[in-house]
Amino acid sequence: LGIRVVGCTSTIPSRVSDRILNRSFRWIQEGVFRRWTGIGMKPTIVGWREYCQLPDLYPFTILAKIDTGAWSSTLHAAKIEIIEGDIESRVRFSLEEGGPVIERPLEGWRRVRPTSGHETLRPTIRTDLEFGGGHDHDIEICLADRSSMRHRLILGRSFLRHGYIVNPSRQVVQGAERSEDRTRIERSD
Repeated sequence: LGIRVVGCTSTIPSRVSDRILNRSFRWIQEGVFRRWTGIGMKPTIVGWREYCQLPDLYPFTILAKIDTGAWSSTLHAAKIEIIEGDIESRVRFSLEEGGPVIERPLEGWRRVRPTSGHETLRPTIRTDLEFGGGHDHDIEICLADRSSMRHRLILGRSFLRHGYIVNPSRQVVQGAERSEDRTRIERSD
């Protein structure tokens, strides 16, 4: 019934350990977070994966993995094509095999080193992300083929640094429902 801590079994029952963890997260929310980051808003606790929406790209809710090991956020895209133009370059892609083709302005390129260890350049776009806790974000997302991965969307530290704390023992803390009170947070790079 206890929790396992660094190779030994704790004698603390799991409901007591949950209370201790919740107090720790409240303590972080109430003061320490503001002093460390300078962010005036109260941080939102999220689980290791959460539901979100990309209304400009995809009409359905997506289960995203919250990845503190990744700096950038990445979205699964198939058939990625770069279209060079006189004024701006654009990127054409599909979110599903056989799905509709989406064309967006190319924001730039991000150098990424995935778990394979080989550094690659990925195209990036800007889009809106609707996330639990009542926040809408304008974020930069890398496009990559994630067809062999479990999660189609990865949210990295560049997104999380805007007021989120990850509780790795929980998932879907914020839920899939979209609240009516929304706060717009601009340019999450």
